[in-house]
Amino acid sequence: MFNNLNSKLSNVFITNNKFEYPYLLSSLVFLIYFSILSTVIGTFVLNLSLVLFCIIFVIFYIKNRKKIEITSNFKILYISTLFLILNIILSDHYLYSTKTSLGLIKNIIFLIGCYIVFKIDKKIFNNFIKIVFLIFIFTSLDTILQYLTGKDIFGYSRSLLHYGRLSGPFGDELIVGSFLSKILFVSILYFLPNHKKKYYDLIFIIFAIVVIFLTKERSASLMTIFGGFLYIFLRIDKFKYKIISLFLAALLIIISISTVPDTFKRFKFIYNSEQNLLDTQWGAHFLTSYEIFKKNPIIGSGIRTYRFECSKDYLKNINSKAAELRCSTHPHNFYLEILSDTGILGIGFFLFFLLQVFKKIIFSYKQKITDNNLIVSICLFSVFFWPLKTTGSIFSSWNSYFYILSLIVILYQINFIKLKLR
Repeated sequence: MFNNLNSKLSNVFITNNKFEYPYLLSSLVFLIYFSILSTVIGTFVLNLSLVLFCIIFVIFYIKNRKKIEITSNFKILYISTLFLILNIILSDHYLYSTKTSLGLIKNIIFLIGCYIVFKIDKKIFNNFIKIVFLIFIFTSLDTILQYLTGKDIFGYSRSLLHYGRLSGPFGDELIVGSFLSKILFVSILYFLPNHKKKYYDLIFIIFAIVVIFLTKERSASLMTIFGGFLYIFLRIDKFKYKIISLFLAALLIIISISTVPDTFKRFKFIYNSEQNLLDTQWGAHFLTSYEIFKKNPIIGSGIRTYRFECSKDYLKNINSKAAELRCSTHPHNFYLEILSDTGILGIGFFLFFLLQVFKKIIFSYKQKITDNNLIVSICLFSVFFWPLKTTGSIFSSWNSYFYILSLIVILYQINFIKLKLR
């Protein structure tokens, strides 16, 4: 029995490996698995697990640099790092920007390190997908329980405000819909290796859309519908079946809107045709970030300095009826956040990187048009980097983890970073 258990643990954590200090790789594997769970536990635990990962990975890579050779060109990364340093030096809030920049460096190390660990052994990636899928199912069922009974398995009650929004296992934080939408397309990968000729993934998509609708989170619901429809359209081969499937999915969404109390009111609140978007709180954020960019066009005001800049006098007269509501910790669109914080240079580096990734996705998809994993990459890219939506801060620990996770999965699928493992 113990031999069997030891064998299973070895397969999960790759304890028997050819690298120097093999326990370091096992520790990295554990921290990757734990990182997705820590997004539910709390931001402090998430940051701690990522910092530990970065420290251990740097040691692991130094000890094994003869066995792991990165052959990709990292000029853009080096130039971006120099720009980051310049942005910090010129920021009016030097210490705060430095703290945030350290978080960015942590995320970059996690992205590269996690990518390398996944490439070392495919089992690590597959096990991670299983964990993400199980967390998605548990969180979904917990959220459904809260919707039906008023409380989830941990005793958290649904919100009495915001038309009865749900929180699931997140307690007072109304982010369960956002969480589920962020891991949905990673979870779908669980179905694809062994069920390519079956349609469990499509059933799963419909289930996810319904659950996320129940949370009454607007942006999460709309982006899930967008991503879900895109996935269905690309996943099904025959055009006739594409149309039938999309029609049935749309019908289900309409039924959900009609039957879930106050859902229509919740969505109408922001998408009110009688009100100009720029006269809403979100419009005020957008205009403010653009004015900050105009004042600091080349290098921006400094990373995560929107909260300090937004209260300055020169922004009082922005062209919005909600000008007095312009201040927040971020402008609620990460493209505008990058633009105002890092200027034309920062957004330029970011868009150049996204363009390279997108080109590689399309090239890979054309080469392997029946590969459903690449469909997931297209959906992940579309959902996470679609510009016309309200978002959380891309520089916050919780949000940035999911952007990095989506990039890791995409880069892994398209083999973006070239490695030689000896």
